Amino acid sequence: MSHRIPRGRSRTSGEFVASAVVAGVFLAYGAGHHVSSVASAASVHGGTLGCAGLEQLWEAEGGSPGAAATAASIAEAESSGQVNATNGNSNGSTDRGLWQINSIWGGQSTYDPAANARAAVQISHDGTDFSPWTTYQSGAYAGRC
Repeated sequence: MSHRIPRGRSRTSGEFVASAVVAGVFLAYGAGHHVSSVASAASVHGGTLGCAGLEQLWEAEGGSPGAAATAASIAEAESSGQVNATNGNSNGSTDRGLWQINSIWGGQSTYDPAANARAAVQISHDGTDFSPWTTYQSGAYAGRC
């Protein structure tokens, strides 16, 4: 499986490792394995996904390809692509994972990369409504990916 790097972008070693992990997600998925268990390996291999890895994860978990770049940009703005990112809020809730899923969503607020991506797909109605993310509302996501 070859990975093309868009013009003007370079691949850091951390992003390369994360992309390799995501590539493993697709290989395992094609072999009939459950994506979640393989995607969780991202936390073992660097713990950070770059834009390409976030886009691939979004799509692997059922997200619309047309919304993948926006979704990845939001994850970059929310967590810097860090699988184990955590943010405690003033109202006592906690944001977890790549897409910083708030604890009000119950079990969907997780550090598991695949489950976090699935939650983002569901909460955003497959990328048609990113308004629950403050980085989308403020525009801080723009230009991240």
